[in-house]
Amino acid sequence: MVSIILKVRRGFEKIVATRVLDIFPHAKVTPRPLGREGIVFIDGIDPDVGFKEILRKIPEIEKVLPVHGQSIAKIDAITEVALNVARKYLYTGESFAVRTTRRGSHDFTSIDVNVAVGAKIKEELNNPVNLEAPDKVIWVEIFDKNAYISITPEQAIKKPKSDETLKVLSKISVIQLPFVNGDPEGAYRMGVRIGRAAQAFEIGELVIALHKVVDINDFEPFLKGVLEGRASRYEVQKKSYARKVRLVPIRIYELFQLARSRYGEVFIVTSARGRMLNEETCTEIGDLLAQEKRINVFAGAREGIPTGLIRWAKYVINLCPGVTFATEHTIPAVLSALILCYYNRKKGRKRELNP
Repeated sequence: MVSIILKVRRGFEKIVATRVLDIFPHAKVTPRPLGREGIVFIDGIDPDVGFKEILRKIPEIEKVLPVHGQSIAKIDAITEVALNVARKYLYTGESFAVRTTRRGSHDFTSIDVNVAVGAKIKEELNNPVNLEAPDKVIWVEIFDKNAYISITPEQAIKKPKSDETLKVLSKISVIQLPFVNGDPEGAYRMGVRIGRAAQAFEIGELVIALHKVVDINDFEPFLKGVLEGRASRYEVQKKSYARKVRLVPIRIYELFQLARSRYGEVFIVTSARGRMLNEETCTEIGDLLAQEKRINVFAGAREGIPTGLIRWAKYVINLCPGVTFATEHTIPAVLSALILCYYNRKKGRKRELNP
């Protein structure tokens, strides 16, 4: 009988098999059983002992599933065995989820198994179902005519589901000085990186702000790059995200006139002359991100933001004293810092309420 099923990245099956034998020399290890890629079977060891040791010592493994029960690949048989296993490994009050992977041809789906097993366990044991963050997961691994049942704590590392970050980012207007240095190709490449970064964060808007006369032969390739960078990232996002993706507006304005038109709003300037973010400043910025309709972030390019405009800023921040960021790194660095301030502010509130 199979003691443990390992799920690994394709191509790592034999590597993992040898690592298992280093830990358990007397185990029988089968990489790619039945020709199934990404799978390693282990026989001849205690499932729960092996689970702890392998999970701790072999980072090449994606999931370790100690086999606690086996049945034929029929829903009724799987449900009965899963219930018996749950009686032993699922404690009173613990939430659970059922996850099934089928390999081979069957007259039922993985969802059918999930529903049947979940309903039976909830009915008999009265444990709550939690599909997002369960205390325990009941794994049903089906290989042709055989089904293996395992119960472990959650092993998947999931992204937190929240649209709160996007709501905060949509309040941020990045005012970016153009990158013009007499090299049209260099200006174009920089524009691509800036446009891609702005779209990646789905900010409220990107404003290209001029504060002096520039050569059109430099400026035009830069703008072309910004638009192409935005478009390329937007297409990737549409394919990757299940949600609707927002195309970031791009505008052009004169720097000082823009500042005058937004006088009284929150200005944040990134500058090597600024102060490093501390806890107090970070909390204040986090509060502003929660309260204000728009936050204006000014980013230089080759040369910094003019001194007169810095005097109007509520905050002048230096994200990494002693290091000058490349122009294309400014947007990712400052936006990541601002979002961190926003969430740290929320954690600080919780600590105050629960000292």
